[in-house]
Amino acid sequence: MRSGLSLAARLSLASALMLPVFLGATGWYLERSHRLSIEVAQAERLELQLLNLLAQAEFDAALEMPADLLEPRLAQPGSGFYAVISDADGTLLWSSRSALSLDLGRIPLAMPPLRPGGTASSRVNGLLRVSLQVLWETASGSDVPLRFTVLETTAPIEADLAQYRRSLLLWLGGSALALLGCQLLILGWGLRPLRALAVDIARLEAGETALLQRPYPREVEVLTHNLNTLLQGEQQRRERVRRTLGDLAHSLKTPLAVIRTADPQARDYPEVVSEQTNRMEEIVSYQLQRATGGGARLLQRVSVAPVLERLRSSLLKVYATRDLDIQLLVEAGCTFRGDERDLMEMLGNLMDNACKYAQRRIRISAAGGEEHPLDIIVEDDGPGVAPALCRAILQRGFRADSRGEGQGIGLSVTADIAASYQGSLAIDSGGQGGARVRLRFD
Repeated sequence: MRSGLSLAARLSLASALMLPVFLGATGWYLERSHRLSIEVAQAERLELQLLNLLAQAEFDAALEMPADLLEPRLAQPGSGFYAVISDADGTLLWSSRSALSLDLGRIPLAMPPLRPGGTASSRVNGLLRVSLQVLWETASGSDVPLRFTVLETTAPIEADLAQYRRSLLLWLGGSALALLGCQLLILGWGLRPLRALAVDIARLEAGETALLQRPYPREVEVLTHNLNTLLQGEQQRRERVRRTLGDLAHSLKTPLAVIRTADPQARDYPEVVSEQTNRMEEIVSYQLQRATGGGARLLQRVSVAPVLERLRSSLLKVYATRDLDIQLLVEAGCTFRGDERDLMEMLGNLMDNACKYAQRRIRISAAGGEEHPLDIIVEDDGPGVAPALCRAILQRGFRADSRGEGQGIGLSVTADIAASYQGSLAIDSGGQGGARVRLRFD
């Protein structure tokens, strides 16, 4: 059953929703900055025109202005640039010829009081108005307050902003489409390993391959490594089951044949049946032990110290008459990554062998397991193992001492379980004079 949108669709949808928001905010900021810069430039230009107008004015008994002003637009009606001069009450004293087409009644000339030399600007009816307050000293010594005002239409500014807005929309829209296209390409490239992984898993399901073998990115490699470990463990378990079933069938042939050919009327027939039945039980028990071994690298980490403690307690009870000294030297944080039952099986076999052949002292040391390889060493002070037999005793059914009890499969089972975890089992002479068995898991 599908679980909604794919990763690519989700990321593309998120980009398609977020890009207009961010680019819209960017466009609004750029347009506002452009408008402010234009308005500031216009206000500064109008302030210069005010100073120019003030320089041309004369006032004695009345205000006098030259017929031909330095700014030609002031002489052109409807030019969009106007100038007026009023007194302190807002009464119009003079206006430029360009203001003939301007409805001055809709433009209040009275403004908030200004100190002499102060300026003020505002927008009114599509015009930018800038005023300068002066205190004119006449020849008679009196001070006359005058207010010089220039006005300029904002239509060119609006036209410029409209053109800027269209260009901005075009460029930002094109950028958004380009970014979305790049995003799709990046998503396709970035998600390609996941698509390849899906294809490889489909090939696994179809039986075309046994493992995930192509190189993957670091983020995906952890998953593929664990999957390969799981697949290898599963293959090993299947192979172990097939081998166990074959060995079981082959091993049961002989005791079954003995029973089948025995004479039911013979006096020793019950003994023969009992003997062969016990033999079959031993074979079945042995094969079940083989079938339960296996690596589980994807399972939890198991602390080694508690397992050793439990095994030491049990073995001290079993060999209570031997007065054994079992010493544990376990590094703090020492862990085994796998199934606790496998760890119990391996350590139980090794420690039981050590208890059988030790004179009195047994030492088990363990270190590593987190960032470092796990090393477990079991040593005893027994007779040891001859160098020529160190490899032979790892074979199934081989026993260096045929007089003791057992079937000679403990070390073989331990070696097989260790191998299923990509570990190793080695035997040599220890520092206590007896055998030293080392388990190592990289």
